[in-house]
Amino acid sequence: MLFSKKTFSFSGVAALWVATLYFAQGLPNAIVDLVAPVAMKDLGFSNAVITFVAAWAYLPWVLKALWSPLVDSIGLKRNWILKMQISGAVLLAAFAVSLFFGVPAAVIVAVLFAVAVFSATHDIAADGFYLLALDSGDQAFFSGWRSTFFRLSQVFAKGGIIAAAGFFIASGASAETAWTQVLLGVSALTGALALIHALILPRPSADVPAGTEKSSLVSDFFDTWKTFFKKERIAFLLFFLLFFRFGEVQIGVISPLFFKDAAECGGLGMDNRIFGLLNGTFGVVAMLAGGVIAGWLVSRNGLRAWLWQMIWLLNLPDFIYVALAHWQPESLWLIGSGIVVEQFGYGFGFTGYMLYMLYVCAGTRRAVAHYAICTGFMALGVMIPKFWSGALQQLIGYENFFWWSILCTLPGFWIVFKIRKILPEEFGKKLPEGGNK
Repeated sequence: MLFSKKTFSFSGVAALWVATLYFAQGLPNAIVDLVAPVAMKDLGFSNAVITFVAAWAYLPWVLKALWSPLVDSIGLKRNWILKMQISGAVLLAAFAVSLFFGVPAAVIVAVLFAVAVFSATHDIAADGFYLLALDSGDQAFFSGWRSTFFRLSQVFAKGGIIAAAGFFIASGASAETAWTQVLLGVSALTGALALIHALILPRPSADVPAGTEKSSLVSDFFDTWKTFFKKERIAFLLFFLLFFRFGEVQIGVISPLFFKDAAECGGLGMDNRIFGLLNGTFGVVAMLAGGVIAGWLVSRNGLRAWLWQMIWLLNLPDFIYVALAHWQPESLWLIGSGIVVEQFGYGFGFTGYMLYMLYVCAGTRRAVAHYAICTGFMALGVMIPKFWSGALQQLIGYENFFWWSILCTLPGFWIVFKIRKILPEEFGKKLPEGGNK
């Protein structure tokens, strides 16, 4: 190994592997969720087709809980991580080639679905590894770091990958050629991250299969689901997972198409270079600040003290999109300022979402699989609105769609009101001496 096991007790090294691991986790997700819709827009697909394809391609993240007991019960989480990253690199190369040959939407769905299956499996292993390699206080402390670098991969996708494709297109390359070149580069980056993680990921003693010698995969599977649905206040948990981000998710689906659509269609008429650079510069700084600040505040005061502020900051920027759609400004400074506020709010608010999942899953024998189930329901909350978002936007226009999304934030506020009453005041606090509450 490049470092000794003792080295990994240093929080700086923990920050390094948490950062790179969650960047690697978010990258395939960003390709399916953020990059593929923009690429399809460049290739001439309609908004309704794009969001419908994106919904089906997102299905593996919804269903991943079905095979989470397999990942939890067989082998080391560390090994699963490395194998899925290598497989993901190969599949991203296949996606690049499929775009070059101008394949129909059905083939794109199939390739993206395969990328998502391996990425979802990586999610299970990575989230489980995070729970096993860090104590509860460090989990809270690094939660902002973790969600920030997951989001950073998405910003890199919008700010780097999309902008790079835009520069290739501006230099005279066809959309097919430009996207193929860029995505082959992403495939190489994913392979490089797998090599880095083979060197720097720790080997925690707790990283062992969760199943017992006498148990079978079938019994593990049913035990996982049975114990999950026996959790206290399970209805509150499921409602939280589906509706905390209900409004923000719909804006996230449509906003890239809004930025790219022509002014006469209600959009802002940006090309990939401007859209990518705005998100990859101002947006990334704001998002990093939001996530890191939220994690730090929770480690000082606990999640309960900040959950209200988190959902407000997550959803207030929705009004920015209403304003942008109404006035359709041409000022990049004005648009960039809106992106800064939106990204900061997302980074701050999403930290609370991740921490609540840790709260309900940590400390049990099936914590890894239970967390995977939670993220599956989280993905369901993302997937369902995708089916109708594109068609609804085409029916009512961008401005009315953003008003609709604001209305959809109300269930999230209700569930936060309920959950704050039952959250332990000390959850998430990190004690000065290194202990945790």
